[in-house]
Amino acid sequence: MKRISAIAALLLAVLPIVAQVSYTVNGTALKESKTLMMGDIADRSAMPETIDVKDGQFTVTGSKPDGTIMVIIDRENRMQSFFIVDGSTLTLDMNTDEIKGSRQNEALSKMIRQMSDAKTEEEGIAALRQGLADNKDNPVGAFALSQLMYSMSYEELKAEVESGAPYLKHPVCEQAKQQLKALELRAPGSMFKDITEADTLGVSHKLSEYVGTGNYVLVDFWASWCGPCMMEMPNVKANYEKYKGKGFNVVGLSFDRSADAWKKAIREKGLNWIHLSDLKFWQTIAAETYGVRSIPSSILCDPTGKIIAVDLRGGKLGERLKEIYGF
Repeated sequence: MKRISAIAALLLAVLPIVAQVSYTVNGTALKESKTLMMGDIADRSAMPETIDVKDGQFTVTGSKPDGTIMVIIDRENRMQSFFIVDGSTLTLDMNTDEIKGSRQNEALSKMIRQMSDAKTEEEGIAALRQGLADNKDNPVGAFALSQLMYSMSYEELKAEVESGAPYLKHPVCEQAKQQLKALELRAPGSMFKDITEADTLGVSHKLSEYVGTGNYVLVDFWASWCGPCMMEMPNVKANYEKYKGKGFNVVGLSFDRSADAWKKAIREKGLNWIHLSDLKFWQTIAAETYGVRSIPSSILCDPTGKIIAVDLRGGKLGERLKEIYGF
């Protein structure tokens, strides 16, 4: 009998052993669909598997660690569906996001359909929050957190990651733990970090020229190519116009890479505040310094430059500014 080393024995004792289970998915796609792609959402480095579709039907089988969350993507028709590997034979309809065959997959299906049916972003987030609350002990909770984490405040995400809930052992939750580390770079209570970028004329400026100089400042991380960013701009603009007379300022730090697109968005949307960028897309120094992994994002700084709030979107920005200025 072959003996194992003491180190190997220790690793076996410490690392969780997740059983491999088989799965079968009998699926329905669009009639015109020809090929789908499938992969593990927690392992983005792995090559996706190709699935052939015939007359809108497909079947896929395999073996994965119990609880793996898989995504099936129809790139041509911009559709995607998810399922959890749990040893069950599942039926999945990509047209309706309905999954049948096991309790946790049906819970996942219900949550995703509620998200799809949501008429506002707030309703979609509420569906995810309810799904998270109802599934603390299974992979549905892990999926909910993976979708919620970018809309959660630093305090909310920290409390959730440190809660010790069983679902947090799922590999997909590593993304949320990394997001928390990123948020710590701009956590409320910390001081802003100075960076240097150029304005639309190519003149370099330090962020400290505007932040920490005696007024409240919203540092807004955005890009002209970011749809949600542009949807949020009317809200930012309305609050800027309302409170600029009191000294409130906005500094836009763009994740653009095209100077023309950046300047065009500023001009056409009438974004009449300070704009800076190094035009380095996701490699921008702003992302590196503040741990920004998704946009739109923002930090609100007090007159001393201390960060007092993060990611105030929609009505939350106006509510916080009303608390500050009294109207």
